[in-house]
Amino acid sequence: MRRLEDYEEVALIGYPCDGDYIAMMTSGEQENWLLGGELCGWNGAGLADQAAALHRYYPQGSRLVLATTQFRAATP
Repeated sequence: MRRLEDYEEVALIGYPCDGDYIAMMTSGEQENWLLGGELCGWNGAGLADQAAALHRYYPQGSRLVLATTQFRAATP
C-alpha cells in the first residue's frame, strides 16, 4: 500500500472520496504510475462498463487495477 502522488490524485474522477476506483497503471517496464480512473459506480455506471471504457483512453500495455482509498484524520 502507498500514498497517491499529487498527479495521481487529480487523474482520478470522483477523488477525494473513500471507496474503490477502477484505474489504469503503467506497464511493469516503468515505475508503477497510476494514469487515471474513476470511482466505482460513478454516475450509476457498472464496474464492467467502466473497466471496458478505460482501455480506450490509455496506452497499450497499461494494466487495469482496483485502487482503494480511505482518508484518515490527521493527528495533531
